[in-house]
Amino acid sequence: MFSKTLFALLAVSVEGFAPIAPRSTVVGRQQSTSLGFTVKLVSEEHEIDASIECADDVYIVDAAEEAGVELPYSCRAGACSTCAGKVLEGTVDQSEQTFLEDEQMDEGWVLTCVALPTSDCTIEAHMEDELF
Repeated sequence: MFSKTLFALLAVSVEGFAPIAPRSTVVGRQQSTSLGFTVKLVSEEHEIDASIECADDVYIVDAAEEAGVELPYSCRAGACSTCAGKVLEGTVDQSEQTFLEDEQMDEGWVLTCVALPTSDCTIEAHMEDELF
């Protein structure tokens, strides 16, 4: 009797410490990998054609740097155009930026230093000269 009770208590205790799969707390974001999203970075001029994994809370320029892909940056605050790119596919959240006009963002311009992926996306990098 004692061993059955002990076994039942252990079974309940183990369930209390079992890992629970994480849930996305951000509504409207589509997670494609366990690490976040796949961001494809391209630049014909700079010979970049790389896909990186980027969590939804990591700036694209930081994830690129961590993956060994060199992207330009200067202020890291979304207040200049050094890191400008163009979103060819997918979506990003760059609500922290203060440089781009609404029309430019509607055209797909992005500041990768303050851009968080909200889906898998493709971004043409090294586009500062084309912005003006």
